[in-house]
Amino acid sequence: MARILSLLRRLYLTVYNWAVFLGWSQVLFLAVKTLKDSGHEHVYNAVEKPLQLAQTAAVLEILHGLVGLVRSPITATLPQIGSRLYLTWVILYSVPEIQSHFLVTSLVISWSITEAISGILSLE
Repeated sequence: MARILSLLRRLYLTVYNWAVFLGWSQVLFLAVKTLKDSGHEHVYNAVEKPLQLAQTAAVLEILHGLVGLVRSPITATLPQIGSRLYLTWVILYSVPEIQSHFLVTSLVISWSITEAISGILSLE
């Protein structure tokens, strides 16, 4: 029974890590393509939905730590995820005036590169 649970755990985490990697890769692709084609003013609009989904899905990382699927300490994971959710939903979503700022483009590209690389490393 323990062996089956271990297999299911690995399978779930593999699928989760692939989904995270693909989601962040999509955000990165859309951000870079829009930056090249239309300029930084339009990047947030191009990535808004996939960015919100990718950031919100990170809540699962907190749950993974709580139920013991991963060894990540909740004390480190919670502030990181919480701050990103705050930026995504409270700042970026709620304050449309800043969405076209070039620093938002920098933030989105930085997040997506970091998470895509992290996703690749998690797949190994």
